[in-house]
Amino acid sequence: MKPRTPGFWLIVATVGLLALLPMQALAGMSPEEVKMFTETKAKAEKGDLEAHFNLAACYARGLGVARDQAEAVKWVRKAADKGYPMAQFSLGNCYDNGNGVTKNAVEAAKWMRKAADQGFAHAQNTLASYYANGKGVAMSQAEAAKWWRKAAEQGDALAQYNLGNSYKLGRGVAKDQVEAVKWTRKAAEQDDAPAQYNLGISYAAGEGVAMNAFEAAKWYRKAAEQGHAEAAKSLDKFHTESLKWFRKAAEQGDAEAQNNLGKCYAIGEGVPQDFVQALKWYRKAAEQGHAEALFNLGGRYYNGEGVTKDEIEAYAYWNLIRTTDEDARRNLAVFEKEMSAGQIAAGQKRSKELQKELATKKAGK
Repeated sequence: MKPRTPGFWLIVATVGLLALLPMQALAGMSPEEVKMFTETKAKAEKGDLEAHFNLAACYARGLGVARDQAEAVKWVRKAADKGYPMAQFSLGNCYDNGNGVTKNAVEAAKWMRKAADQGFAHAQNTLASYYANGKGVAMSQAEAAKWWRKAAEQGDALAQYNLGNSYKLGRGVAKDQVEAVKWTRKAAEQDDAPAQYNLGISYAAGEGVAMNAFEAAKWYRKAAEQGHAEAAKSLDKFHTESLKWFRKAAEQGDAEAQNNLGKCYAIGEGVPQDFVQALKWYRKAAEQGHAEALFNLGGRYYNGEGVTKDEIEAYAYWNLIRTTDEDARRNLAVFEKEMSAGQIAAGQKRSKELQKELATKKAGK
């Protein structure tokens, strides 16, 4: 898996001058742009480092002045020479891509390191990729992992994704699927589509985390919704294969598969949503003492999904597993505040009856 780096040479698309300009100014030269350019240049000439950087953005984009990459680099360099990390990162990218200067990987790495040493996460991630590929520096997977970790610990999603891959493949660090999932999840939770796809793979294969078809499908879906083609393919394939396996195992009496098939019907995962079918399979699993199925049955009765709404029955199911299931305890704690003493007594009575019913059915199998 190839390391990923920020896809721009100046961060001014989201910070600095561009964030201050009115949107219509971006379409071409305007009085507002010219005024902003003039004010920014005046500040830059007085030594304001942020203005140096923003002035470079004006020249790079042609905002309020004719586009001039060489002049843009000149002002970026002024800020970089004075220790402004965003400018150092940008100058490194200029050398990396040949924007306003001759391409020079060694110079790119030099400036990227200066920004990285100041804790600039994008630079740390990029410097890590240089080490991973031997670009402008001697190749070192250990150094790559080191810099990815620094950026990842600051919450940089790209670095978290890359560090996760380092652990997954054992590049620069000891292979560790649990750590791989840990860092991949952090990136996935920031809506990084490739990380969401990889997390789906981990759940599907049971690598670094317990195998879980629904978690796999959830993360595949999140990535697919962002246009990740491989995730979309995996989701379609996974639906077909997992549903086929769940149904076969459920019909053979496997409680876990019965509960999972119930979830498929409850949320419409690979099949049309059908609360009646969901209830049927949850009940079969519950009759074997499956805790999650008991919880899910309580939920169906509480919401009236596939069955007439019955809060006493919901209470009874959740009460059966309150000592072992945190979600059931949480639900009951809220539920009991809303119930009368009589309703609670009725729920507890029904819970005892239900326990006997389930024990009888389980014994008869």
